[in-house]
Amino acid sequence: MAVEAYEYTAITAPKTIRLIHISPGIETDPVRFSLETSPLESAPDFEAISYCWGTDQDQHQVVCNGKPLLMHKSLFGGLSYFRFPDKTRVLWADAVCINQADPVEKSSQVLLMPHIYSQATRVLVWLGAATDPVFGSVPSHTNQTILQGLQMLPSFDPENAAEMAAKTQAISYDALRLRAEDHDWAPLVALLRRPWFRRKWVVQEVALAKEARLYVGGGVEIEWLDIARLAFGMESLGLDKPWRLKLENPRLDSDDEKLDPGKGSTVEFRPVYITFHLISSMYMVQIYRHHATLVDGVMTTKFFDCTDPRDHVFSLLGLGAGGPTIRPDYEASVSEVFRRFSISMVIEGNSLKLLSLAPDRALFQSPEVQRLEDLPTWVPDLRLMRADVMASFTVRPQGFFAGGNGKPVLSVSGDERLLHCQGLLLDSPRRFATPLVEMLLEDIPEFRNSWETTGDPSPERRERRFIRWLRSAYQTAFGHDRACDLESEAVDSFSRTMSCGTDFLRNRLSPEQIATIWNFIQWKLGPDANKDEATERDSTIKLNYATTTRDSLLLLTLGAKFCVTESGRFGQVPLNSKLGDRICVLTGGEVPFVVRPTGSGTYTLIGECYIDGIMDGEALQEASARGMPLETIILE
Repeated sequence: MAVEAYEYTAITAPKTIRLIHISPGIETDPVRFSLETSPLESAPDFEAISYCWGTDQDQHQVVCNGKPLLMHKSLFGGLSYFRFPDKTRVLWADAVCINQADPVEKSSQVLLMPHIYSQATRVLVWLGAATDPVFGSVPSHTNQTILQGLQMLPSFDPENAAEMAAKTQAISYDALRLRAEDHDWAPLVALLRRPWFRRKWVVQEVALAKEARLYVGGGVEIEWLDIARLAFGMESLGLDKPWRLKLENPRLDSDDEKLDPGKGSTVEFRPVYITFHLISSMYMVQIYRHHATLVDGVMTTKFFDCTDPRDHVFSLLGLGAGGPTIRPDYEASVSEVFRRFSISMVIEGNSLKLLSLAPDRALFQSPEVQRLEDLPTWVPDLRLMRADVMASFTVRPQGFFAGGNGKPVLSVSGDERLLHCQGLLLDSPRRFATPLVEMLLEDIPEFRNSWETTGDPSPERRERRFIRWLRSAYQTAFGHDRACDLESEAVDSFSRTMSCGTDFLRNRLSPEQIATIWNFIQWKLGPDANKDEATERDSTIKLNYATTTRDSLLLLTLGAKFCVTESGRFGQVPLNSKLGDRICVLTGGEVPFVVRPTGSGTYTLIGECYIDGIMDGEALQEASARGMPLETIILE
């Protein structure tokens, strides 16, 4: 006779959770535990497990309260590993402690998860078995690799932008100790292939933890802060770039090798570059979460993955210390969640910052994922967040004031489809340069199928494309590629526009940096333009800040294209901008926006933009001086 499967009993008391009391055993013993409810405030000491779920097709059976229960392979492996050999251990894991089949309970328990992870004595991060048929093997000395890498990094204050800039310049061409020939990075590469690092839920799980530790089967243990500081340091100092950190290891067998056009032993691991950024983002959330808003969280975690798109919002609800929020509701559709989130952030928060994410931040449309059709254009599709935005994080000083220093004047229609904004329509694009992304897709069309591979593995091709991009913008701006007879005001405006007015650390450009950008562009477009990075490093020209200047030029422009407006201004506008679009500033907005007339008195939002000469409120000041009234701009 078949044994009756375990069935959940509904949780009726508020702020009550279930806890796993797992029986002792060794790793090969059957997994047995009891599931017991407890008020959160009086719960016994427990540890919370953070892991990657896996698929429903790969499940294992355990015994829960004497009855069979199916769970994903990953959690099964974690419970097998974490149980004590001689005593009961109290744990919390979402897949078991929350009835996933009950959307009402799931919504209420999600609200408690920030308290659960912050109250746990420790967060146990389970990355899986030491040897995995898909993700490879993690060596036992991985922790030593990380600790040695930390010792090799120069010390710096992550909140001191000037110090970071100086150290980045100093080590840009002398970081030989951090190259593969002097340090074996292969164990770290194997670790970072694990899918846990891409899961959006883990951001909250480690950011709120009193202590977090990573585990891999076979006895590998790593302190979260060690790997977080290593990744943050390497990314901040520019050492994570695949073309600066070559990983020599012909033994590594993975799909990453498909990116290597050659047959040599040098493999450039694109996922490592991406994962460094993800870990750095998690570390930043952990540092600044007491001062950040929910929009900050969305902007910071845009590259993480969610199985359920609604979790692009719900997984971050515990991280917004300031500003409005929403309640999780797993009975609502994805579009409804995104719309509620946007109304809360824009109307209740009285802020236009979220509009910098709208309608999406996809570099190009993927065949698999298209924008949700029923979303208003001012509501971002949070599944399609792949490019950085110009708007500043709340935890940093605001970079621009295109809409002045006042508060936005906003309202939403009764059907919640139309957003009414106060602002000024002031210009239109007149001509465009070829965007860098378009050149990339011309060179390597298959990149359209995967946003993760937007880094070209060929240094020579990267350099040629970079120069083509600079030349296209230069010729669009000036009608030729000669530097003679250009007014200094036009030169400075072009230099600012090519980096969207900021350096690679998102600080406003100084006059010295503006001059450096112009010299750099002139050098790249000169007779010796076809230089790869090795030539650039050894060049007798040795322009100041050559590497950091390149990073400044590329930081915000990958998702934009250079334009000249009808009034002669230089700008960087959304990739899908076209002739006939309008450029506007909205009262209280940090940056301008490109909108498209619908023909019925409303506009669709195309996206944020940089327009040189109006980024500090100049347009509104001029309108006020002329007595021009502001108008209502309706976005649909």
